[in-house]
Amino acid sequence: MGFSINSKKVPKRLIVAIMMFTACWTTFMCRLQMPVLVVKMIHIPDFNDSKSINDSDDHPENAKFIRGQVLAAYAYGHVPGNLIGGLLAMHLGPRSAIFWSGIIVALVSMISPFLFNMHWLLLMISRIIIGLAGGVNYPACHALLSQWAPPNEKSRFVWSLLGGTFGVIVTYPLLGAIVENFGWQWGWYIPSSGMLVWLMFWWFLTYDSPLEHPSISEEEKHYIIDSQAEVVSKEKMILKEIPLRAICTSIPFISLVICHFGNSFLVFLYQYAMMIYLTKALNMSISKGGLIASLPWIGRLVFGFFFSWIGDNIRQKQIVSLTVFRKCASIFALFIPSLFLIGVCYVRQNDVTIINVMLVLALSFNGAVCIVNLANNQDLSPNYAGFLYGIMNTVASASGIILPPLIEKIVGHDEDQEEWRMVFWVGAAVCTISMILFVLGGSGQVQSWNEINKPTEKKISLELTQDKNVATKF
Repeated sequence: MGFSINSKKVPKRLIVAIMMFTACWTTFMCRLQMPVLVVKMIHIPDFNDSKSINDSDDHPENAKFIRGQVLAAYAYGHVPGNLIGGLLAMHLGPRSAIFWSGIIVALVSMISPFLFNMHWLLLMISRIIIGLAGGVNYPACHALLSQWAPPNEKSRFVWSLLGGTFGVIVTYPLLGAIVENFGWQWGWYIPSSGMLVWLMFWWFLTYDSPLEHPSISEEEKHYIIDSQAEVVSKEKMILKEIPLRAICTSIPFISLVICHFGNSFLVFLYQYAMMIYLTKALNMSISKGGLIASLPWIGRLVFGFFFSWIGDNIRQKQIVSLTVFRKCASIFALFIPSLFLIGVCYVRQNDVTIINVMLVLALSFNGAVCIVNLANNQDLSPNYAGFLYGIMNTVASASGIILPPLIEKIVGHDEDQEEWRMVFWVGAAVCTISMILFVLGGSGQVQSWNEINKPTEKKISLELTQDKNVATKF
């Protein structure tokens, strides 16, 4: 993000954007521990293998059931966690919501090896708790974004939510190296410890809004608030003020929820299946598989920045309406990835390089989500953006419940390329259908229910200096 300001100080909104990026990064590190570590933690024997699985029946189907459940457990908690996150962000403020939920995630993650050694069900429960607390992060970040992002910088602010993508880039190779050198237990301890350290920085550097920041310059505060005038309320809302009926019957919002579900389905597909596919079907070591699995996420981060830059430029120049722009961007975010997934299905198994290039390109183009579903809730209702994202992610996270057992059902043998083709076809179909429905019903306009109706609306009065020749920009 570039910026200019008539001050030697770094703009506070830039610091907030960086902290949002790192919030998504650290959350994803704890989120992705299980998909990587499960390769070593749970052994899938052959039918003639006599090794036991955490003192359970050694039949392969039982082991695959256990693997599917511990992978899906995060989503069991993540589904309600998102809705709770939207409410907590409104009640406590996004700063406190992320801080306290982060402490829960880090501490429970740290004791996960001990729980697994007692019984896999305890590990599953711990993952549900981590998913529940981790679900707070993104709705809270959206609430924060709505307060700090000037309209013409919004796409670049939304790009900071791809910090989770950076978390994936770091986590896969890091955990792969840790497991091979120190054992899978340290794959839990190290990320959890890092998150606890990060939380201290979060608390002292992040504030809920420009009005609450103790050291923001007057010029930057006025610039942000003036740019959001008559669109974003600066008062904290309560549950009874939320127009639930209008939101739940809004065609543009329903279309957005479907679009977000398609994106999450693709993301969960990569998170849950990629390590198993690379290490089993393509016979890679866990360290090499971790490195290769991070490449699609690097592409997603880079492409996402490119798309966000394009988005802000198109918005400033008003080349097309915001509605048309969002719908066109959904083609890049969902339809093009589906074409590459289908392409993977028809590449020979020994053409590993081509397979990986297609997998990288599929998720790279998905980086366009930062100008589609990750931003569209801000278009529809800046005032309820965090709450809307809580609903969106609640529905979308259901894909994380569906996918692990579905993959285990489709892929009877981890090494069978033909069975993996069906998995990629399902992913492509979900992405394409989601894109079509968003194109038909989506919108980029602020909805009428964005207005907060109160008996007496309090106006915020700011004494602005007569000299308004200072414009701060990222």
